[in-house]
Amino acid sequence: MKDLNTIGLAKKNIKNKKGRSYGLMGLTGILCFILFMSSFVILSLRNGMSSLSHRLGADLIVVPQGYDSNITGAILRGEPNTFFFDRSVMDRVDKIEGVEKTSPEFFLATLSAGCCSFPIQVIGIDFEKDFTVVPWLRDQVKLPLKEGEIVGGNNIVGDFQHNVKFFNKSFHLKGKLAKTGMGFDNSVFMTMKEAKALAKEYEKILGEPIAAKDDIISSVMVKVEKGVDPKIVSDRIRAEFKGEMIYPLMSKQMMSEVSKNVENLLIYVYILIGLLWILAFFVLSLVYSISIKERKREFAILRIMGATKKKLRSICLSEILLINAIGAFVGTTCSFVISILFSRALREMTNLPFLSPSISGMLLLAIVTIVLGIVIGPLSSLYGLTQMNKREPALLLREND
Repeated sequence: MKDLNTIGLAKKNIKNKKGRSYGLMGLTGILCFILFMSSFVILSLRNGMSSLSHRLGADLIVVPQGYDSNITGAILRGEPNTFFFDRSVMDRVDKIEGVEKTSPEFFLATLSAGCCSFPIQVIGIDFEKDFTVVPWLRDQVKLPLKEGEIVGGNNIVGDFQHNVKFFNKSFHLKGKLAKTGMGFDNSVFMTMKEAKALAKEYEKILGEPIAAKDDIISSVMVKVEKGVDPKIVSDRIRAEFKGEMIYPLMSKQMMSEVSKNVENLLIYVYILIGLLWILAFFVLSLVYSISIKERKREFAILRIMGATKKKLRSICLSEILLINAIGAFVGTTCSFVISILFSRALREMTNLPFLSPSISGMLLLAIVTIVLGIVIGPLSSLYGLTQMNKREPALLLREND
């Protein structure tokens, strides 16, 4: 008799109608799978944009003309690039009205050949002048770096003190950075001296004089004085280097373009989620209504045996809650595992700053998704249950099918 309570009867109904039950579980599972994955992508993109705005401390970035897309690719996506100009550019930028301070950076792309452990973006930094990267490097790695030491981004293969090789030169990986969701995750950082030494080795391997001069840099990070419009300083830099193939890139403009791309992508994600929930609600409502109608004889017999209408509703709701709970749990769990395993692939697909939420944040998102997946069941069954209550189930035995 223990199995004849509300939960027991609900379980027996699920077992007796396996095809219908598994179908409803699958529908709920797919709904929760897409809901969790979509929410994961939304949160990761928003975290990536937040990380970008906090990490990129420069108001302007001065690069050789035509290389603005290269610096954007290196910063946002870690795409290996190599480009240079003379260091005197930084000295001239430093004297322009409205410029508070400047710092150089050196970009060098390694090769996917025997001379290098893997193709990567090398970023050389002047640790005494830098104000964009060093502040957050200092929070995670003991500075200064000694000769032969580098700091790796979060995606760099290797543990603490692991050795990596670039252009036939071995380096110690002193530490790895926390995930940023930016191209810095796929980059390595070293002193300007070490980076320039690698450029010389680059020349020997390729046989091309890419770094013929010793006093070269790839970009100038510019911080403007407080209260000064970066656009005005940008115009002054353009005027100073007119005809010299030097281009000032506004970091806010770069972030606004990225932000626009993110928002455009999120609009489609929101629409997808909305349409999916509307479709799932109507499909579940239809299925539950038909299911309840088809079971009129079952309900009539239970009614004759003494079950109240409230008891019948409890049995139906218990059955629906069990089906949706199992489907929501399985769908959300699969999505949770896939989002962890393939987060890097998702980042590469979006081609935008992508920073996954913490495990605790993902667990909270999973709980919310499961709860929503469970709740949609009773809500979608309200119409069918209401129709059942309008008539006396015991009288339905007299009707023909």
